[in-house]
Amino acid sequence: MHEKRSKVVVLGTGGTIAGWAPDPSKGREYRAAELTASDLILGLEDGQDHIITEEVAQIDSKNMGWPVWLKLLTRLQHWLDQGDVQGVVVTHGTDTMEETAILLHTLFQGTKTVVITGAMRAANVPDPDGPNNLRNALALAGAPGSAGVVCVFAAQVHAAASLSKFDCQALDAFTSTDPVSFKWALDNLDELQKRFSFQVTPKVDIPAAALASVETWPWVEVVFNHAGQDGRLVKVMLDSAKAPDAWVVAGTGNGTLSAGLEEALIEAESRGAWIWRTSRCAKGQVQALSGDRFQTATGLNPFQARVVLTLALVARQLNSSVLGKPAI
Repeated sequence: MHEKRSKVVVLGTGGTIAGWAPDPSKGREYRAAELTASDLILGLEDGQDHIITEEVAQIDSKNMGWPVWLKLLTRLQHWLDQGDVQGVVVTHGTDTMEETAILLHTLFQGTKTVVITGAMRAANVPDPDGPNNLRNALALAGAPGSAGVVCVFAAQVHAAASLSKFDCQALDAFTSTDPVSFKWALDNLDELQKRFSFQVTPKVDIPAAALASVETWPWVEVVFNHAGQDGRLVKVMLDSAKAPDAWVVAGTGNGTLSAGLEEALIEAESRGAWIWRTSRCAKGQVQALSGDRFQTATGLNPFQARVVLTLALVARQLNSSVLGKPAI
Protein backbone atom coordinates (compact mmCIF):
# COMPACT_ATOMS: atom_id res chain seq x y z
CA MET A 1 0.00 0.00 0.00
CA HIS A 2 1.46 3.35 -1.05
CA GLU A 3 1.13 6.40 1.16
CA LYS A 4 -0.48 9.22 -0.80
CA ARG A 5 1.40 12.47 -0.48
CA SER A 6 -0.57 15.69 -0.50
CA LYS A 7 0.72 17.83 -3.36
CA VAL A 8 1.02 17.79 -7.15
CA VAL A 9 3.14 20.46 -8.84
CA VAL A 10 2.53 21.86 -12.33
CA LEU A 11 5.57 23.39 -14.03
CA GLY A 12 4.52 25.47 -17.02
CA THR A 13 6.74 26.03 -20.05
CA GLY A 14 4.20 27.45 -22.50
CA GLY A 15 3.23 25.77 -25.76
CA THR A 16 -0.11 25.34 -27.51
CA ILE A 17 -1.80 24.14 -24.33
CA ALA A 18 -1.23 27.71 -23.06
CA GLY A 19 -2.03 29.26 -26.43
CA TRP A 20 -4.69 31.84 -27.21
CA ALA A 21 -6.36 32.61 -30.53
CA PRO A 22 -7.40 36.25 -31.17
CA ASP A 23 -10.26 34.82 -33.24
CA PRO A 24 -11.32 31.43 -31.83
CA SER A 25 -13.01 30.56 -35.12
CA LYS A 26 -9.55 30.56 -36.73
CA GLY A 27 -8.04 27.97 -34.48
CA ARG A 28 -4.72 27.60 -36.30
CA GLU A 29 -3.97 31.32 -35.97
CA TYR A 30 -3.08 31.38 -32.31
CA ARG A 31 -0.20 32.60 -30.18
CA ALA A 32 1.51 29.94 -28.09
CA ALA A 33 2.34 30.43 -24.41
CA GLU A 34 -0.13 33.22 -23.63
CA LEU A 35 -1.51 31.61 -20.46
CA THR A 36 0.18 30.62 -17.21
CA ALA A 37 0.10 27.26 -15.47
CA SER A 38 -2.28 28.79 -12.92
CA ASP A 39 -4.60 29.83 -15.76
CA LEU A 40 -4.61 26.29 -17.10
CA ILE A 41 -5.87 24.62 -13.93
CA LEU A 42 -8.63 27.15 -13.32
CA GLY A 43 -12.01 25.67 -14.04
CA LEU A 44 -10.83 22.09 -14.51
CA GLU A 45 -12.89 20.95 -11.54
CA ASP A 46 -13.31 21.56 -7.82
CA GLY A 47 -10.78 20.26 -5.34
CA GLN A 48 -7.58 21.66 -6.81
CA ASP A 49 -6.24 23.01 -3.52
CA HIS A 50 -3.45 20.41 -3.50
CA ILE A 51 -2.00 21.72 -6.79
CA ILE A 52 1.00 24.07 -6.85
CA THR A 53 1.76 25.91 -10.08
CA GLU A 54 4.98 27.53 -11.18
CA GLU A 55 6.13 29.18 -14.39
CA VAL A 56 9.42 27.88 -15.71
CA ALA A 57 8.99 29.62 -19.06
CA GLN A 58 6.34 30.86 -21.47
CA ILE A 59 7.67 29.92 -24.90
CA ASP A 60 6.63 28.23 -28.11
CA SER A 61 8.40 24.88 -27.81
CA LYS A 62 9.98 25.32 -31.24
CA ASN A 63 12.31 27.65 -29.31
CA MET A 64 13.12 25.15 -26.55
CA GLY A 65 16.80 24.81 -25.63
CA TRP A 66 19.30 24.41 -22.84
CA PRO A 67 18.61 27.69 -20.96
CA VAL A 68 14.98 26.68 -20.37
CA TRP A 69 15.87 23.03 -19.86
CA LEU A 70 18.34 23.95 -17.12
CA LYS A 71 15.73 25.97 -15.27
CA LEU A 72 13.20 23.16 -15.70
CA LEU A 73 15.65 20.57 -14.36
CA THR A 74 16.45 22.74 -11.34
CA ARG A 75 12.82 23.31 -10.43
CA LEU A 76 11.85 19.73 -11.11
CA GLN A 77 14.60 18.47 -8.81
CA HIS A 78 13.48 20.95 -6.13
CA TRP A 79 9.92 19.70 -6.14
CA LEU A 80 10.76 16.02 -6.41
CA ASP A 81 12.90 16.42 -3.28
CA GLN A 82 9.89 17.64 -1.27
CA GLY A 83 8.48 14.85 0.88
CA ASP A 84 4.87 15.95 0.54
CA VAL A 85 4.92 16.12 -3.28
CA GLN A 86 3.42 13.07 -4.92
CA GLY A 87 4.31 13.94 -8.51
CA VAL A 88 5.00 16.69 -11.04
CA VAL A 89 3.28 17.67 -14.29
CA VAL A 90 5.20 19.57 -16.98
CA THR A 91 3.05 21.43 -19.52
CA HIS A 92 4.87 21.74 -22.81
CA GLY A 93 4.47 22.50 -26.49
CA THR A 94 4.21 19.46 -28.75
CA ASP A 95 6.92 20.45 -31.27
CA THR A 96 9.85 19.42 -29.08
CA MET A 97 8.05 17.45 -26.39
CA GLU A 98 9.82 14.18 -27.26
CA GLU A 99 13.20 15.87 -26.76
CA THR A 100 12.29 17.22 -23.33
CA ALA A 101 10.75 13.86 -22.46
CA ILE A 102 13.97 11.95 -23.17
CA LEU A 103 15.96 14.55 -21.24
CA LEU A 104 13.77 14.10 -18.16
CA HIS A 105 13.72 10.33 -18.55
CA THR A 106 17.51 10.16 -18.75
CA LEU A 107 18.05 12.30 -15.64
CA PHE A 108 15.05 11.45 -13.41
CA GLN A 109 14.46 7.73 -13.02
CA GLY A 110 13.37 7.97 -9.41
CA THR A 111 10.47 6.96 -7.22
CA LYS A 112 7.95 9.64 -8.18
CA THR A 113 5.83 10.24 -11.26
CA VAL A 114 6.73 12.97 -13.73
CA VAL A 115 4.14 13.58 -16.44
CA ILE A 116 4.67 15.71 -19.53
CA THR A 117 1.59 16.85 -21.43
CA GLY A 118 0.36 19.48 -23.84
CA ALA A 119 -2.26 20.10 -26.50
CA MET A 120 -2.82 20.38 -30.23
CA ARG A 121 -5.46 23.11 -29.89
CA ALA A 122 -5.19 26.50 -28.23
CA ALA A 123 -7.05 27.00 -24.97
CA ASN A 124 -9.90 29.16 -26.29
CA VAL A 125 -10.79 27.41 -29.56
CA PRO A 126 -13.83 25.10 -29.86
CA ASP A 127 -13.30 21.72 -28.16
CA PRO A 128 -9.77 22.30 -26.85
CA ASP A 129 -7.90 19.11 -25.97
CA GLY A 130 -5.64 20.71 -23.36
CA PRO A 131 -8.02 20.59 -20.37
CA ASN A 132 -8.61 16.85 -20.60
CA ASN A 133 -4.92 16.13 -21.19
CA LEU A 134 -4.04 18.21 -18.14
CA ARG A 135 -6.80 16.66 -16.04
CA ASN A 136 -5.50 13.18 -16.84
CA ALA A 137 -1.90 14.23 -16.23
CA LEU A 138 -2.80 15.61 -12.80
CA ALA A 139 -4.64 12.42 -11.88
CA LEU A 140 -1.70 10.22 -12.88
CA ALA A 141 0.88 12.43 -11.13
CA GLY A 142 -1.26 12.48 -7.99
CA ALA A 143 -1.87 8.73 -7.79
CA PRO A 144 -0.02 6.66 -5.16
CA GLY A 145 2.96 4.83 -6.59
CA SER A 146 5.33 5.79 -9.37
CA ALA A 147 5.17 5.63 -13.15
CA GLY A 148 8.59 7.22 -13.72
CA VAL A 149 8.69 9.80 -16.53
CA VAL A 150 5.76 9.45 -18.93
CA CYS A 151 3.69 11.43 -21.39
CA VAL A 152 -0.09 11.69 -21.09
CA PHE A 153 -1.81 12.70 -24.31
CA ALA A 154 -5.20 11.99 -25.92
CA ALA A 155 -6.22 9.49 -23.20
CA GLN A 156 -3.03 7.47 -23.71
CA VAL A 157 0.11 7.11 -21.64
CA HIS A 158 3.46 6.83 -23.40
CA ALA A 159 6.92 5.95 -22.14
CA ALA A 160 9.18 8.99 -22.39
CA ALA A 161 11.94 6.72 -23.72
CA SER A 162 10.15 6.07 -27.02
CA LEU A 163 7.86 9.09 -27.36
CA SER A 164 7.59 10.55 -30.86
CA LYS A 165 5.32 13.08 -32.50
CA PHE A 166 4.10 11.45 -35.69
CA ASP A 167 1.19 13.66 -36.78
CA CYS A 168 1.25 17.44 -37.06
CA GLN A 169 -2.56 17.84 -37.07
CA ALA A 170 -4.30 14.98 -35.22
CA LEU A 171 -5.31 15.28 -31.58
CA ASP A 172 -3.59 11.94 -30.91
CA ALA A 173 -0.36 13.33 -32.33
CA PHE A 174 2.04 11.07 -30.40
CA THR A 175 3.11 7.48 -30.66
CA SER A 176 5.47 5.23 -28.71
CA THR A 177 6.59 1.62 -28.56
CA ASP A 178 3.94 0.39 -26.13
CA PRO A 179 1.24 2.99 -25.33
CA VAL A 180 -1.47 2.12 -22.83
CA SER A 181 -4.83 3.66 -22.07
CA PHE A 182 -4.97 6.31 -19.38
CA LYS A 183 -7.54 4.32 -17.42
CA TRP A 184 -5.35 1.21 -17.34
CA ALA A 185 -2.31 3.26 -16.34
CA LEU A 186 -4.14 4.96 -13.47
CA ASP A 187 -5.19 1.59 -12.06
CA ASN A 188 -1.77 -0.03 -12.54
CA LEU A 189 0.79 2.66 -11.83
CA ASP A 190 3.66 0.54 -10.53
CA GLU A 191 3.03 -2.12 -13.15
CA LEU A 192 3.23 0.64 -15.76
CA GLN A 193 6.78 1.53 -14.72
CA LYS A 194 7.82 -2.13 -14.95
CA ARG A 195 6.20 -2.42 -18.35
CA PHE A 196 7.96 0.67 -19.67
CA SER A 197 11.31 -0.31 -18.14
CA PHE A 198 11.85 -2.84 -20.94
CA GLN A 199 12.23 0.02 -23.39
CA VAL A 200 15.57 1.73 -23.99
CA THR A 201 16.92 3.48 -20.92
CA PRO A 202 19.85 5.76 -21.69
CA LYS A 203 22.60 5.63 -19.10
CA VAL A 204 24.42 8.90 -18.52
CA ASP A 205 26.62 9.22 -15.45
CA ILE A 206 25.69 12.75 -14.46
CA PRO A 207 23.30 14.19 -11.85
CA ALA A 208 20.89 16.85 -13.06
CA ALA A 209 22.31 19.37 -10.58
CA ALA A 210 25.77 19.12 -12.16
CA LEU A 211 24.50 20.59 -15.43
CA ALA A 212 24.30 24.04 -13.83
CA SER A 213 28.11 24.19 -13.88
CA VAL A 214 28.37 23.72 -17.66
CA GLU A 215 29.81 26.85 -19.24
CA THR A 216 29.95 25.74 -22.88
CA TRP A 217 27.49 23.21 -24.22
CA PRO A 218 28.74 20.66 -26.75
CA TRP A 219 27.55 21.12 -30.31
CA VAL A 220 25.81 17.97 -31.54
CA GLU A 221 24.43 18.19 -35.07
CA VAL A 222 21.95 15.93 -36.89
CA VAL A 223 22.54 14.96 -40.52
CA PHE A 224 20.21 12.87 -42.70
CA ASN A 225 21.04 10.37 -45.39
CA HIS A 226 18.96 10.78 -48.58
CA ALA A 227 19.18 10.26 -52.31
CA GLY A 228 22.09 12.28 -53.65
CA GLN A 229 23.69 12.70 -50.21
CA ASP A 230 27.42 13.19 -50.83
CA GLY A 231 28.52 14.37 -47.40
CA ARG A 232 29.19 17.89 -48.64
CA LEU A 233 27.47 19.56 -45.69
CA VAL A 234 29.58 17.64 -43.19
CA LYS A 235 32.77 18.50 -45.11
CA VAL A 236 31.90 22.20 -45.22
CA MET A 237 31.26 22.24 -41.48
CA LEU A 238 34.53 20.40 -40.83
CA ASP A 239 36.36 23.15 -42.67
CA SER A 240 34.65 25.91 -40.67
CA ALA A 241 36.22 27.69 -37.72
CA LYS A 242 34.22 25.54 -35.27
CA ALA A 243 33.01 22.09 -36.29
CA PRO A 244 30.42 20.07 -34.32
CA ASP A 245 31.70 18.06 -31.37
CA ALA A 246 29.51 15.13 -32.35
CA TRP A 247 27.06 14.00 -35.00
CA VAL A 248 23.85 12.01 -34.97
CA VAL A 249 23.34 10.53 -38.40
CA ALA A 250 19.78 9.59 -39.38
CA GLY A 251 20.40 6.90 -41.92
CA THR A 252 18.00 5.43 -44.44
CA GLY A 253 16.30 2.16 -43.52
CA ASN A 254 18.39 0.29 -40.98
CA GLY A 255 20.66 3.30 -40.56
CA THR A 256 22.37 2.94 -43.94
CA LEU A 257 24.63 5.72 -45.23
CA SER A 258 25.72 6.74 -48.70
CA ALA A 259 29.40 6.30 -49.48
CA GLY A 260 29.92 10.07 -49.53
CA LEU A 261 28.24 10.68 -46.18
CA GLU A 262 30.05 7.79 -44.52
CA GLU A 263 33.38 9.07 -45.83
CA ALA A 264 32.69 12.57 -44.48
CA LEU A 265 31.67 11.23 -41.06
CA ILE A 266 34.76 9.02 -40.90
CA GLU A 267 36.78 12.18 -41.43
CA ALA A 268 34.82 13.91 -38.66
CA GLU A 269 35.49 10.99 -36.35
CA SER A 270 39.20 11.11 -37.15
CA ARG A 271 39.20 14.72 -35.95
CA GLY A 272 37.72 13.74 -32.60
CA ALA A 273 33.95 13.95 -33.20
CA TRP A 274 31.71 11.24 -31.80
CA ILE A 275 29.17 9.67 -34.14
CA TRP A 276 25.89 7.96 -33.27
CA ARG A 277 23.86 6.24 -35.95
CA THR A 278 20.07 5.99 -35.99
CA SER A 279 17.32 5.96 -38.62
CA ARG A 280 15.13 8.54 -40.30
CA CYS A 281 12.30 5.97 -40.28
CA ALA A 282 9.46 6.74 -37.88
CA LYS A 283 9.05 3.14 -36.72
CA GLY A 284 11.38 0.29 -35.85
CA GLN A 285 14.84 0.25 -34.30
CA VAL A 286 18.20 0.24 -35.99
CA GLN A 287 19.90 -3.13 -35.55
CA ALA A 288 23.66 -3.06 -35.07
CA LEU A 289 25.63 -5.31 -37.42
CA SER A 290 29.12 -6.71 -37.08
CA GLY A 291 31.58 -4.41 -38.73
CA ASP A 292 29.51 -1.25 -38.23
CA ARG A 293 31.77 1.79 -38.20
CA PHE A 294 29.60 3.94 -35.95
CA GLN A 295 27.81 3.30 -32.67
CA THR A 296 24.12 2.49 -33.01
CA ALA A 297 21.67 4.47 -30.88
CA THR A 298 19.14 1.67 -30.65
CA GLY A 299 15.59 2.76 -29.90
CA LEU A 300 16.22 6.51 -30.08
CA ASN A 301 15.04 8.69 -32.92
CA PRO A 302 17.60 11.23 -34.23
CA PHE A 303 16.30 14.08 -32.05
CA GLN A 304 16.24 12.02 -28.85
CA ALA A 305 19.72 10.69 -29.66
CA ARG A 306 21.01 14.25 -30.01
CA VAL A 307 19.83 15.13 -26.48
CA VAL A 308 21.32 11.99 -24.91
CA LEU A 309 24.60 12.33 -26.79
CA THR A 310 24.89 15.93 -25.59
CA LEU A 311 24.43 14.75 -22.01
CA ALA A 312 27.04 12.03 -22.53
CA LEU A 313 29.53 14.59 -23.82
CA VAL A 314 28.84 16.83 -20.82
CA ALA A 315 29.30 13.89 -18.45
CA ARG A 316 32.73 13.25 -19.95
CA GLN A 317 33.54 16.97 -19.84
CA LEU A 318 32.73 17.16 -16.12
CA ASN A 319 34.51 13.94 -15.27
CA SER A 320 37.82 13.94 -17.11
CA SER A 321 38.67 10.52 -15.66
CA VAL A 322 35.99 8.95 -17.84
CA LEU A 323 37.72 7.84 -21.03
CA GLY A 324 36.43 6.63 -24.37
CA LYS A 325 33.28 7.30 -26.30
CA PRO A 326 29.86 7.73 -24.66
CA ALA A 327 27.67 4.65 -24.76
CA ILE A 328 24.02 3.91 -24.20
